[in-house]
Amino acid sequence: MTIKHFAIAISLLALAGCASGPANSGAAMNGVDVWRNGPPSRPYRVLGNLGREADDTSATYRDEEGSITREAAKRGADAVIILNEVMTVSRIDAFGRPVMAPKVAAQLIKYQ
Repeated sequence: MTIKHFAIAISLLALAGCASGPANSGAAMNGVDVWRNGPPSRPYRVLGNLGREADDTSATYRDEEGSITREAAKRGADAVIILNEVMTVSRIDAFGRPVMAPKVAAQLIKYQ
């Protein structure tokens, strides 16, 4: 492959990345849009905030997001904006070691 062909290939890959849509748009979960990297560009109003911290150390961020989106759907939200995802110390085990579990905070929103 020549330098010219390589440059064209890189340019096409870069353009394809731009054409794929907004970086924030994620697949809906439980019928609710999930915005991970900031708010949507369309108008919305905030319904409230919701947080979940796993009781079980085998839980994942995705498990907690699932719990949040199920609750958001019950409350009539169209989407959630993920505000924070962190690992927190849920307890200390018998050997004095911290046991970590995911914690997720989100804002529930309704599109206008």
